[in-house]
Amino acid sequence: MSSFLQVFCAIFSGTLLALSIANEIYTFGFPLLALFSLIPLYLALHHAKTYSRAFLISALQALITHMLSSYWLGNFYGFALFTLGASAAGTAGWHGLFGFLYFWMFSKLDSRKSSALAVRAGRLDFAIPCKILLFSSLYTIWEWCKSNGFLGYPWGTVSMAAYRWRLITQIADITGSYGVTFLFAFFSALFAEGLLLLEALPHAITPFRLQAAWKQTAKAFAALSVAALCYGTVEYVRPRKPLKMMNAILVQQNHDPWGIGDRQAITVSENLTDAGLAEFEADGKTPDVAVWSEGVLSRHFPAASAYYTTHPEDKPLISYIKEKRIPFVIGGTYTFNKKKHQNANAAILFDKNGKTAGFYAKLHLVPFAERIPGVEYEWVRNIILKLAGFSYGLTQGYKSVLFEIPLNQEALYDAEKTEIVSLTQPKPQKKTTALVSTPICFDDAFSTVCRKLFLAGSEVFINLTNDSWSQTNSAELQHFIVSSYRAIEFRTTLARATNSGYTTVVSPTGKPLQSLKLFESASLAAEIPIYERKMTVYARFGDWLPKTLAVLAFLLLVHTELKERESERPVATDRSRLLGIWFTVTADMSVWDF
Repeated sequence: MSSFLQVFCAIFSGTLLALSIANEIYTFGFPLLALFSLIPLYLALHHAKTYSRAFLISALQALITHMLSSYWLGNFYGFALFTLGASAAGTAGWHGLFGFLYFWMFSKLDSRKSSALAVRAGRLDFAIPCKILLFSSLYTIWEWCKSNGFLGYPWGTVSMAAYRWRLITQIADITGSYGVTFLFAFFSALFAEGLLLLEALPHAITPFRLQAAWKQTAKAFAALSVAALCYGTVEYVRPRKPLKMMNAILVQQNHDPWGIGDRQAITVSENLTDAGLAEFEADGKTPDVAVWSEGVLSRHFPAASAYYTTHPEDKPLISYIKEKRIPFVIGGTYTFNKKKHQNANAAILFDKNGKTAGFYAKLHLVPFAERIPGVEYEWVRNIILKLAGFSYGLTQGYKSVLFEIPLNQEALYDAEKTEIVSLTQPKPQKKTTALVSTPICFDDAFSTVCRKLFLAGSEVFINLTNDSWSQTNSAELQHFIVSSYRAIEFRTTLARATNSGYTTVVSPTGKPLQSLKLFESASLAAEIPIYERKMTVYARFGDWLPKTLAVLAFLLLVHTELKERESERPVATDRSRLLGIWFTVTADMSVWDF
């Protein structure tokens, strides 16, 4: 394969993967396309001749995927240079480094670099399953690495493209989303290796051994796929009865508070909340909580509490909450330390009397936009001031926080005939409650963040998001798809109160139960089912799959090295024996000549 074709394959692979992820053409993605998206990448890496070429191929594939699927990052206010440019460069460079591993793998297992006699005899048939498994493992490890840490960006992944195949995605409660990635990468590698095998068979002395190796690997893939489908089917159709229901008003104001200020945002949100209240009342139900999206309140709490007793002037926020007599969760800003400019992106809980009861500070901040390294230095602040209009970023939260929301539902036990002896709650409750966690925007894209909240006791995730700046449907839906895996991983309900979409309630199988249309002002009178908390495999062990694959990939490479040396020894022995026989025969013939 020429250099031009290798570059073309890298671009083609990135384009296929980007098209398979939710976009303006395929609203919720195209999983069938994703199955084949890594085949060109595999073929290009197979034909790479140098480490630098492998780096270029891998980097280019990741760059194309990122730019075509996450182009909307360029709309992020004054941060386009960082959010789109820096993330694209980082993603490409990171995958380029994995290109070195790909090349090392292929150089160890590529038949072109091995003994031609051994290959034609079919003695290197073990290389076929090794190459397929190593590629699948390394690509899964790559997506895990790019999706975690300070620079983590869990978009542009193969698992996102699989959203519509819910029978497959159900394995996420065991493997996380990385199990889905592994299966898709496995298929691409298997298919690509099959194409290479068709090219090699006419030149093989014992082609049946090569065919048998590929067929055995195909059978292993089929077994994994069938097991995943069977498990997914059982989990998807399993009847789940909620323990309790939470009636929540999820407000989608469709106004960017960064652009219009919070006066209009609050007024619109109040009107939409009234509409949600009216909808519940018409059904004879009482709401338990109202949730407004991220960043609605621009003033910094706790100092802003006094301000909102008089603002907005026509209907002050605190007075409005008192009037409605229900708790509110509203996105705003909370100050840790005013002198040090330490402010957090927060979800603020107001009780039914309008008092600030507590807050949750966002645990995973957007790098270089919310969290700015070096902000303690004046020259860094000056650069940020010129680029974005302010000089300080936000401060990361440091603990998991749960909100206990009283529910207008009778407790499942008889409160009059039950005595509860508790050091923290001495009186029996006549009403039941729900422990709610409120991951903010970027938070729900990270399974590590939601795992902390779940292990802390969260019964339901309610995400607050402002993605209105993206101005694209694909951005809203991609964020939803990434977050939907959290519902499956922990088998818990996920609700999303967003600024412009996708406002929805997601079941523990990842299926939307109630939703609002994108980019419209509306409220969702949502009945959120809350199920019994169960410790899934993923909740208990976290990202065990990519970590295990990393260990197995290393061991497999070691095994391959040893196997390669073993395959060379018989050749050397045969040559020695042939030389010995030749010398013996020659010596004997010389004696006979005399």
